[in-house]
Amino acid sequence: MVRNLLIHLRAQGEEALRQIADRWEIALTGRSTADTVAQLYRTMRDPWMVRERAAAFSSETWLLIEALLAVDAVEGRALAQLAVQLGRSEQDVAATLSELAASGIVAAEDAQFALPRELATAFRRIQEERLLAPTLSPATPLRALLTTLEGAELEEAAELWGVRATPGTIRRDDLIDEILARVDLPEQRRAITRDLPPEAAQVLKVIRAAGGQAPVSTLAHQLQLTPPVLREAMRLLQRRLLVWPVWGEPVSGADRATLALLTPQDLVKPRRPPRDAPPPLAPVTATPQLTPTYPFSAAWDLLTVLQRLERRTLEWREGDEERNATAVRRLASALWGTTTDGRVRPGYLPLLLTLAQELGLVRVEEERYELVGAALEPWRGQSFASEAQALFARWTTTTDWPEEASQDDLQLVNVDWPAARSLILEELRACPVHEWYDLELLALRIARLRPELLGGSFHAARASGPAGTREEVTAAVVEVALLGALVPLGVLSLGEHHAGKRQLPAVAVTAVGAWLLGTGPEPAVPRLADRPLTVGADFEIVLFHPVPRRVWALGAIADLVRLDTAAVYRLTASSVRRGIVSGLSPEQVVGLLERGGRAPLPQNVAFTLREWTEGYAGVRLARALLLKPDDSTMVDRLLAALHRANLPPPEQLSDGRLLLTLAVDGEAAPVLAALREAGFTPHWLRALLARG
Repeated sequence: MVRNLLIHLRAQGEEALRQIADRWEIALTGRSTADTVAQLYRTMRDPWMVRERAAAFSSETWLLIEALLAVDAVEGRALAQLAVQLGRSEQDVAATLSELAASGIVAAEDAQFALPRELATAFRRIQEERLLAPTLSPATPLRALLTTLEGAELEEAAELWGVRATPGTIRRDDLIDEILARVDLPEQRRAITRDLPPEAAQVLKVIRAAGGQAPVSTLAHQLQLTPPVLREAMRLLQRRLLVWPVWGEPVSGADRATLALLTPQDLVKPRRPPRDAPPPLAPVTATPQLTPTYPFSAAWDLLTVLQRLERRTLEWREGDEERNATAVRRLASALWGTTTDGRVRPGYLPLLLTLAQELGLVRVEEERYELVGAALEPWRGQSFASEAQALFARWTTTTDWPEEASQDDLQLVNVDWPAARSLILEELRACPVHEWYDLELLALRIARLRPELLGGSFHAARASGPAGTREEVTAAVVEVALLGALVPLGVLSLGEHHAGKRQLPAVAVTAVGAWLLGTGPEPAVPRLADRPLTVGADFEIVLFHPVPRRVWALGAIADLVRLDTAAVYRLTASSVRRGIVSGLSPEQVVGLLERGGRAPLPQNVAFTLREWTEGYAGVRLARALLLKPDDSTMVDRLLAALHRANLPPPEQLSDGRLLLTLAVDGEAAPVLAALREAGFTPHWLRALLARG
C-alpha cells in the first residue's frame, strides 16, 4: 500500500492531478507535473483545507473515513470488509470510495483501500475535534482548550504571546501557565490583536458579536470573503489562540456536520485562574549583621571609589573579571559595603560605578572607568544624605539592570526596569520600619501580588537550568533587587533568622529606606562628639562628623585604619606627602586638621608634619592653549570672540601670541567652537607641521 501522500500523488497521471486540484478548489500555478504535485502536497497537508473538505462530507462519507482511520495503512482494507463494517452494500461503499479517490483522499492498491499517512493524521485530528465538540463552548476555560494543542502548536502560540522559551526546556504545564499569565495582562491582549489584518479583525468581531461562536459558512456569507481569504484569516486567528475550530451536529435538513469558530470568554473577559494566596506579611525574629555601618554608606563608598580613580590606585575595566576581582580585594577594607567576613558584596562596585556613570561622575574610555573632574566638585559639595538620595533616584529610573552583577545565574531581557522597580517599592512601603521579614517569602509575596511586574513580554534564562514559571522568575528578580540594590543603597538592612535548624536571610526597611520610600522623615545622623574630628599624639585621627569634603580631604592626607562608628585614620609620612603631591600645601594640611579638631595639633604631630613636608615646594600646573592669529590685526576680534563665549581672558605674549588657560578638564572644544562661531578657522600646529 501507498504509505504517504507524496508517493500517492506522484503515482497519479496529469489528468488525475488536475481532477484532484478541482475537487480541492486549488488553482494550479506550476509549469510541470512536479510543480503540480508539490503544490497539491502543500495544500492537502494544510489542516484548514482538510477541515473544509471534511465539512463537505456527508455523514456516510465521514463514517467511511473513520473506518479507514482504523485500518493499518500498510495492509489496507478490502471493499467487502468495509461494506460489512459499515453495514452498507458494496455498491454504495464503492461509489463513496470512488469519490474520495477522485479527490486524492483514498489510495487503492491491489483492491485494498487506505488513507495516505498525512491525510490520516489530519482526519484523526478532526475526529478528536468532533468527539470533543459537545463539551466545548465559549465558556470553556482557556486552560482546557490549551491542553488539546500539540507541542509545536503550543510553542508557536507561546511565542506569539511573548513567551520566549527554547523548545524542550520548559514543561508543557509550565508553558500553559506562562501563556495564561500573558492572557491576564490587558496590554498583552491588546498587542495580540493590534496588528491583525482587516479580514481577520472582521471575523473576530463577528464571532464576538454572535456570543463567541459562529458557523464558518455564516462568516463567509456575512463578510463576503472568498474561501482562501477566510481560510487565511482563520489560520492566523487560531495561531494566536483567538479562535478554535468546533464541530456542531448536522442542522435540520442537512446531512453533514457544521464547522464553526469559537472564541473563549477567557480572552474577551479573562477570568484570572485561582492563584495561591500571597504569603502574609508576617514579621520574624532576626539578628542583624554585626558589621558596623553608616546610614549613607553607599554614598561614602562611592566617594572612596572616585578618589581612588583620581589617584589611579583603582583601575576598573568592563569585562575584565580577574583584574576587577583583584581591585575589589584591595579596596575591601576601605568600604562599608562588605559582608560579615570582610568581603565586598557581590556586584556592589558594578552597581556604584553604573549609577556614577549615569550621574555623570565617571565615563568609560577604552573599557576603563575614568573620573569626570568637572562633575566632582559639585558632587563633593553635597551632603551624604543628598548623594544617597541621588543614587537611589538614579537606580529607580535607570533602564539597565545594574543589580544583575550581584548574581550570575538569572538573565533577563525586554523588561521595563523602572516600572518593575516602582511596583517593588510600592509593596515595600507596606513594611513597617525595622520589622524583619523572611527574604524569600517577601519576594514571593511581591511576585504574587504583582504578577505584572515583568510586563507582558520578557525573555528569561538561567545558567543553572530552566528559567522557571513567571512567578518563579518574578520572585527571583525581586530577590535580586532587594539584595543587589536596596541593601547596598541602605534602603534595607540584612540579617538572619532561624527556621528550624536552618538560618535564612531576612531584610528590614531602615530609617533611611523609609525616608527614600517617602514613608518617613530624613533620619538624623547621631552626633558622636562636639567636634568633627580629633588628632591624637599617636598620629591617629578619629572622624566623628563625616561629610563628603572632609572625608575626601582626610583620604588625601591620611591612611584609613578602620571604618567604625567613628572612622579612624592615621597620618604617615607617605600619606602626608601624597596630599602635598595632590596639590595641598603644608599650611593647608595643618589648617584642615586644626579646624576639624577645633584645637592646635599635638606638639609632636605639628613638629613631625614640618619634618615630613620640609623641602617640598609646590608647583601649580594648568593646561593652556597657545593661540597665534595668522593676521596680527585680528587680535582684538579674537579677544572679543573669547569674551562672548565667557572664556577667561588670555595672557598676551610679547610675540603677539595669546596664552589661554583651560578649564580643569583641559578640554579645548569650547575654545574651538567660539573661534568658529566668530569666523575663524582653527588649525592645530602639529597638523600643519605634519603636512609640511
